[in-house]
Amino acid sequence: MTDILTLAGSLRALPDTGLEALLTERRIQPQARVTDFFDLAELLLDAGGIRSALQRLDRLTLSVIAASTPEPLSATEIASRHASFGGDSLDPVEVAGRAGLAAERALLSRVGDRFAAIDAVATVLDGWSTPDLPIATHLAATPPPALPASEPAEAAALTDLSAAEHAFQTTSASAELLTELLVHPARELGKGGPALPERKRLAHAMQVDHAAVDSYLDLTVRAGLVSHEPGMWLTAPAGEDWLELTAGERWRVLADAWLGALPPQVRQVLSGRTRSTWGGALQEYAHWLYPAGGDWISTQVSRVTDQARMLGITSGPSTGAQVPSTAGRILLETDATAAAAAMSSHFPTHVRQVYLQHDLTIISPGPLEPRTDVRLRAFADLEGRAQAFSYRLSPESVNRALSSGETAEGMLEFLSALSLTGIPQPVEYLISQAASRFGMVRVGPLTVETADAASSGASSYVRSDDSAMIGLLDVDQALSSLGLRRSGVHRMISRFDFEVVFWALSDARYPVAAENTEGETISLRRRRVAHPVSAPAEVDHGDLIARLREAEADASGGTDLAWIARQIDAAIRAKQTITVTVDVPRSGPMEFVLEPTGVSGGRLRGRDKKADIERTLPLSSILELK
Repeated sequence: MTDILTLAGSLRALPDTGLEALLTERRIQPQARVTDFFDLAELLLDAGGIRSALQRLDRLTLSVIAASTPEPLSATEIASRHASFGGDSLDPVEVAGRAGLAAERALLSRVGDRFAAIDAVATVLDGWSTPDLPIATHLAATPPPALPASEPAEAAALTDLSAAEHAFQTTSASAELLTELLVHPARELGKGGPALPERKRLAHAMQVDHAAVDSYLDLTVRAGLVSHEPGMWLTAPAGEDWLELTAGERWRVLADAWLGALPPQVRQVLSGRTRSTWGGALQEYAHWLYPAGGDWISTQVSRVTDQARMLGITSGPSTGAQVPSTAGRILLETDATAAAAAMSSHFPTHVRQVYLQHDLTIISPGPLEPRTDVRLRAFADLEGRAQAFSYRLSPESVNRALSSGETAEGMLEFLSALSLTGIPQPVEYLISQAASRFGMVRVGPLTVETADAASSGASSYVRSDDSAMIGLLDVDQALSSLGLRRSGVHRMISRFDFEVVFWALSDARYPVAAENTEGETISLRRRRVAHPVSAPAEVDHGDLIARLREAEADASGGTDLAWIARQIDAAIRAKQTITVTVDVPRSGPMEFVLEPTGVSGGRLRGRDKKADIERTLPLSSILELK
């Protein structure tokens, strides 16, 4: 009997939960063109699908599959065959577990507590290129690559310092990424990745190479700090909270996300190499452990190890000579909390005070405490971060703070408590002058009932008691995209939303304030945070399973005749012989080995392979097909 017939029968007997698990593991899409269990069996036995399934199985599971035979074997017999191919002695209980996993993925057939090979799977395995050895021998007898020598104890301290430097740089760059995305979300190209201007902007803010931006986006998205919505990246709500954590806690969140996102196959690879060199040796071990993994396992290991180097989980003089740091080993062997304690011990200490200078710069001798940094950035722009951090005050940055609800008194009070050098006169003058000018230009929304909105379709207005200021706005070519039109000596209107107009004027360095329809000043924060989203739903095959059950019920019609006919039809299409057990009157059950040629009128036609004659058998007399 063909593989398709055997598998279709097994699938038919599975409960819905078992079918759901199988379809999920074999990555069958809910929209697959499958009308019945025979179609599903055919899809599962497609050579490409089998290769994809074998990709994610480790060497021992593949060895168990290769050691199986078309005749059902017990776990003990499979273990014995594995040993005969040169493999280590295996516990039958473990063999039964591995064989059961393969059967759950339709890569072996389960017959009671025994397991049988599937021809289509064996054909794919036999098609592998192996060095002059049968595949079963190659899988069982090939030893693992030698474990690289462990790092000398005296070099561990240097590794940890280098790792901490990379880790701190990554957490700092990630913070800059989130801060930048809060103000200006990054647009995505149709082919994926941020647009070039966005990439340059983000790289400049983060102080990293353009090519590294994608890695940081991937890392922060996996950590839930950045939300990847259709067409753009935005800071997620969790990202705002993360910005107020210490550097050690920030690293813990990133490292925990890295660990949690490890594919099970890659995690198994890393678990055997927590105290030895990674790089090429790790890739070699990954390909030994997952011999069918190919490019898939290489890509997964490369992505994971690249981010491990960014996070200081590993460190070394080159990509091929990376060694797990102390924090990296703790992360892989215990958890992120313990690892963060080890890593943060090497981070620079947060400082609480700064130096205010007459040139309007603010110098922090080290990283500021996160909450202090967030408050300071409300009215000062970060200019540089190295051993010392440099911020700069400007009329634009102060006006931005005033727009978000800050006051001159509040800013001066905060700086007074923060500064080791008092408040220089230029700083006090800048803030006071900006506060006195704030609101010279006011922007607000127009309601539908207003004359301006009704007559011209305008959505917002700009007003100022200073007619000269309105005149300046009228001739400013930098604002031409807003389509500002005069509606009075002290007033202009625009078709754009008032927030769009407000930020355009703010960027053009006008002393602008926002107000509501009652003329009351309101605070605007130039922060766009992604809306909280629920976790993506798991793939649901409920509709597909319902179609299969419905087709089964329609075909059977209360009997097994239609099912038998469908089995025969599958054998005809596959050009396979079948063994038919027929109830012959006055003779009892008899077996015929036939090559079926057709089914019509409730009868099976086929050539008897033994007698070399054409036979016609009534379907109602067929007791069993195999």
